Amino acid sequence: MDPLRSWREEAVRLGELAVAEPSCHRLLANWANALWITDQPRQALAALRQALLLAPNEPLLYRGLGNALTDLQQFEAADRAFLRSRQLEDSAESAWNHSQLLIGLERYAEGYAMAERRWQMAGLEAWRDPLTSWSGEPEGWQQPLLVWSEQGLGDTIQHLRWLGPLLARRGPKAPPVRLEVEACLVPLLRHGLTGPEPRPEVHAKPAEGPASPWVGRQVSLLSLPLLLDEAPSPKAASWLAAPHWRAPLGQRRVGVLWAAGRKLGQPVTTREYVRRSLDQPALEALLEGLVARDCRPVLLQFGQDRDWAAAWMQQGVEALPVEADFGATADLVAGLDLVITVDTALAHLVGAMRRPGWLLLPFSAAPRWLRERDDSPWYPSLRLFRQREGEGWMPVVAAVLAVLAAEGLPVSTSPLGVRGGEGR
Repeated sequence: MDPLRSWREEAVRLGELAVAEPSCHRLLANWANALWITDQPRQALAALRQALLLAPNEPLLYRGLGNALTDLQQFEAADRAFLRSRQLEDSAESAWNHSQLLIGLERYAEGYAMAERRWQMAGLEAWRDPLTSWSGEPEGWQQPLLVWSEQGLGDTIQHLRWLGPLLARRGPKAPPVRLEVEACLVPLLRHGLTGPEPRPEVHAKPAEGPASPWVGRQVSLLSLPLLLDEAPSPKAASWLAAPHWRAPLGQRRVGVLWAAGRKLGQPVTTREYVRRSLDQPALEALLEGLVARDCRPVLLQFGQDRDWAAAWMQQGVEALPVEADFGATADLVAGLDLVITVDTALAHLVGAMRRPGWLLLPFSAAPRWLRERDDSPWYPSLRLFRQREGEGWMPVVAAVLAVLAAEGLPVSTSPLGVRGGEGR
C-alpha cells in the first residue's frame, strides 16, 4: 500500500490542469503543494517559480518556496524565501518553518526565539495556561517549576539535554522540577536521566483530556534553549545513563530500525513517514548484508511495520518485544554493538545514551542534521549516511555495508552505568 497514492494522483491531475490553465497562480500553488507532499521538491520549486511570475507578492508562494528549497538543502536561498514571505505577511506558520531552517544554519539564538511563534499557529494550543508560563524571570529559579513535553518523542529526547543546565542554575536547594512526558518515556527517564540534584520528578502526561492540576510556574521543554541561551554542545557525554546498563558482550549484535513513526492522519506526517522509511528491498539488503558480515541483526522496529521482517523473526532473529516501552528499548540498546536506524525517535535515544549509531537520512533531511556532514553537533556518537538526490535507499545501504566491511563495528566510549552531574 502506498500511503501517498491519493496525493500522487492529485499531483498528476493538478499538473494536467496547470498545463491547460497556466495563468492561474492558485492552481500552480496547489500543484506545487501536491508535488511537495509527494517528495518532489524540485518539481514543486519549478511550479512555485512559475506561480510567482503571476503573483510576485503572494506570501504563501514564498513559504512554499522556502519549504522546497529546504528539502533541496539550499538553506541560504530558503532563508531568503521565508524572510520574504514574512515581510509580506508575518504569519506564525511561516515563522515556525523559518525557525527550523535557522537551526539548520546553526543560527540557534534566532531560531529558538522565532520558534516561540508556534503558539500563535492555528490548531496548536499550549498544554498549560500561558498565564502561568515561566519566561526566564530570576525569581523563577527557586520556585516550583513544571517542565512538559510537546512535539514528537524524538524532540523530547533531544531537548532533555537542557534539563541539566536548568537544574544547575536552580541549585541543590531549589524544589525538584516536575517533568511531564508521554507515558512511554516515563520508565526510561525515571531510571536513566542524569544531571545535578535534585533530580526531576517524572510523571506521565494524561493521554486525553486536560492537564493535571499544578500550582506554580511551568514551561515547555522546547522553550528551554531560548530561556537558557545555550546551543547544543558536543562535549556532553550523555544525559541518559542507568546503573543497570551493561556494555556489549562482543557478540556483534547490530540493532536495526527501518520505519519512522506511522502517523498517517495528516498529509505532512504521512509524507514524513514515507520519505524517512526504508523500502522492503533496502531492508532485505541491509539485513542480509549484516548476516554476510558475521553480524547478528536485532530487530528494533515497533508497530505495524514489524511485519516487514516477519520472515526473519520466524527464523529466530532477536527482536524487541512488542510491548516494550522506551525504558526496555534502552536496556536492549545498551548491550548492542551498533544501532542502524532511520530518522525517528530511536536515533535520538541512541544519541542521548551516546551509544554507537548509524543514522540513515533521506536527501531532504530535516535541517537539524545540517548538510553534507557525516557527524552531528547534537549527538557525537552518531554517524550519518545520506541519500543523494534522485536516488533511493539501496546506495545508502551499500555505503553502510561498505563501511562495515572496511572499518568493522565502531568502538563505544559510552559511560554506561555512570550517573552524575557531568552527564550533560
